[in-house]
Amino acid sequence: MAGGRSADKWMHREWARSAIATLLFAFASAVAAGDWTYRVRPGDTLWDFSAAYLKSGYRWQQLQAYNRVADPYRLPPGSTLQVPITWLRAEPARARVVAVHGSATTQAPGRPPAPAVAGMRLPAGTLIETDPEASLTLQFADGSRLLLRAASRLRLDRLSSFGGGAMADTQLRLQRGRITNTVHKLPSSGAAKFQVVTPSATTAVRGTVFRVDADDRGTHAEVLEGSVAVSSGQRRALVSRGYGTAVSAGAGSAIRAVKLLPAPNLSALPKQQRTARPELAWPAVDGAREYRVQVSAMPDFASLLVDQAYHEAKAVLPALGNGDYAVRVRAIDASGLEGRDAVARISVQGTPEPPYAIAPVAGSTTGNPQPTFRWSGVPDAGDYIVEVATDDGFSNLIATASELRGTEFRPDTPLAPGRYYWRVASRDRSGRVGPYGDAIPFAYQPLPEVNDIGDTRGDHGAVTFRWQEGDASQRYRFQLSRTADFAAPKIDQVVEEPQISVPRLGGGTWYVRAQTLDADGHAGPFPAAQTVKMPCRVCRIVGGSGLVLILLSL
Repeated sequence: MAGGRSADKWMHREWARSAIATLLFAFASAVAAGDWTYRVRPGDTLWDFSAAYLKSGYRWQQLQAYNRVADPYRLPPGSTLQVPITWLRAEPARARVVAVHGSATTQAPGRPPAPAVAGMRLPAGTLIETDPEASLTLQFADGSRLLLRAASRLRLDRLSSFGGGAMADTQLRLQRGRITNTVHKLPSSGAAKFQVVTPSATTAVRGTVFRVDADDRGTHAEVLEGSVAVSSGQRRALVSRGYGTAVSAGAGSAIRAVKLLPAPNLSALPKQQRTARPELAWPAVDGAREYRVQVSAMPDFASLLVDQAYHEAKAVLPALGNGDYAVRVRAIDASGLEGRDAVARISVQGTPEPPYAIAPVAGSTTGNPQPTFRWSGVPDAGDYIVEVATDDGFSNLIATASELRGTEFRPDTPLAPGRYYWRVASRDRSGRVGPYGDAIPFAYQPLPEVNDIGDTRGDHGAVTFRWQEGDASQRYRFQLSRTADFAAPKIDQVVEEPQISVPRLGGGTWYVRAQTLDADGHAGPFPAAQTVKMPCRVCRIVGGSGLVLILLSL
């Protein structure tokens, strides 16, 4: 019996040594790999937790020893467990499409291409492509997000999660285009990681906000928060917050981090935009080659309505509907690196859109003291509002009209000669007035009288009448009559040029006059008639015959 007891003690000691060695080895591996901190919830037990999260081969006793849990039956809610990342079971994860603007396609392994829609869950291996002017936001298992911008191509190479989705191992392959990543903070080492691979470089991060741009020429990486390890072949560099790097394709010089340009100052941007196409301007940034302007209806820029580069420190945006928008602007340096973001909010009240002004056109002169103002119809307009003023600020209104159902307006009161401005706005059927269109300058000048009609006489009684030319847009009405009252004119004709030719004009006295016609049909005054005396051909013939008779009689 004594020998049996000794053998049992020896076996227990050896088992204990082996268990301790196993635990110590596991602890050493865990320390090297990093820990995941889990907060205990009511009802949690070490058995359930181990079954849910630990790899096969790791037991609850190891977790108890690692955390020095005195009573495995009682885990106080709110307390924490430290779990080595290498103990955690990796599970396949999916990326979820959060938002889409424009057209984008997805193609999962073994599946035909399909349109991307919000809510889709995409497995590893999926290829995503965005059309020009499109954007798409993905969310990964750990809550990290990626904004895939226009004309981009991205493959989800690896998607794994640990700890029930608390951590993720994500590898993405950006074949072309641009992405902006917001990555949750990851443990300092271990299985959790976030990598972006491009044809010319690899970026690896542990909790940061960064952008990657890839094309045939190389890769740009810009770090806004945290840090990013960038590598290309044997070249490596750690790029910290506020810096970026441009990596050319193929072998090249060492990867060099350069400071990003500062954020533009958007403090002077008007918060209220009374136009469907807002105009933005900001002070120029030293060293900027151009500027990136992005607009989103979402405060987090999950989808982009506008994503364009502008060469100057100003932008005229495409048409936007009424509503609130987030605007993001950054400067781009000579190497193509995009700088820090400036963000502002604007409210657009630009619809219904103003009509297109038709007449009078900008810079024109009318001879009509009561000109007809004409504009195009707007599909969602119920009626229109017109203003005419002597200044482009419309503080001194000369004429105004509202609730105009048609697309033209003629003021009741004649204008005095001078320079004017006019504009028109639409009002929708709910009574909301949109912004006014541009102020259109024009002038009113009374049509001149045609006071001097000259004539050039040809053979056989042909006569060409000419007078002083007016504005290029004007025409003329010419009349010729035997009587001064022009009751039955011989000629009453509208001509484009300030002249008219009459092929045969009889002898005697004729009365002529002309008036100016404006482009809108308004006629100037007829001046006093002028007289033209034509020789009598019959008289000449008769006179000549009498002379012959006289000579013969002599």
